Amino acid sequence: MDPGNAFTGEELFPGVQPWDVVYDALWVSHSEFWLAAGDGLGADVVTAIPEGDSVKGNGVAVGSPTLGSAGRVTAVLSVWESPAPDGQGTLLGTSRITSPTRELALINVEGREPGPVLVLQDEGEHEVKVWRRATTSTDDPEHFDIRVWPCPTRA
Repeated sequence: MDPGNAFTGEELFPGVQPWDVVYDALWVSHSEFWLAAGDGLGADVVTAIPEGDSVKGNGVAVGSPTLGSAGRVTAVLSVWESPAPDGQGTLLGTSRITSPTRELALINVEGREPGPVLVLQDEGEHEVKVWRRATTSTDDPEHFDIRVWPCPTRA
């Protein structure tokens, strides 16, 4: 499945555009997957296991819950220069992630195979918001809209 085609015909970003965006389709098991700092290999996902139907972060990874216990999901991962507008679907929550390398990747635990890497404008701490949309067909995967942007500078 071409993950970009999963979102064909949808206006994901009406009126405004993210700084960068990548699409991914990944196999999940145990009802979860992760957004991880860097290329995702070696990220500590054990302390970022989603809690119920909410995201959970640990600083270097953010766990997202899925409705299905095993199967394919599609995700659009976008980075914004300032707080992102709201996505469509059910908001699963917000978290923070710190990337020392300006890179973020979606991973699963099974093979720890990272998907395409999203390049951030700057390294450091970023806000993360995750929305999930269930689909009407059992053949169609769940869709996730994950938006990140830099945290405000702290004094």
